[in-house]
Amino acid sequence: MTTKNIAKQRDFDDWLELAMNDPDAFEIARTEAIQSFISSTPAHTRHRLTGLQWRIDMMRNQSRTPMSACQAIYSMMWDKLAGDNGMLESLKKITNEGFYSLKPLHNADILPFQPRLEEDSTPS
Repeated sequence: MTTKNIAKQRDFDDWLELAMNDPDAFEIARTEAIQSFISSTPAHTRHRLTGLQWRIDMMRNQSRTPMSACQAIYSMMWDKLAGDNGMLESLKKITNEGFYSLKPLHNADILPFQPRLEEDSTPS
């Protein structure tokens, strides 16, 4: 069984044990799990995910401690969610511009239609 297959079957405790007992094997399995996930996504999102993972890896490498890396990544996540041009701002723009408005876009004439009787039925 390859590390890639093992990585898919690990739970939190398995990852923790691997990180504590064999940090080098943990990094290999972590990298393979991330690459496996990125490879499983649609082609049009892979480049962006690879870039995001690169930024995360650089933050981890430049941080003095794992906790400072975690805080930097957490801050980046919140910035992308709630910061300038973040996801929340983008969603507000979409709803404010009426893309999801409940108002009809234009009026329409409603035509009355009389139900047709089927050929083999007779009016009562």
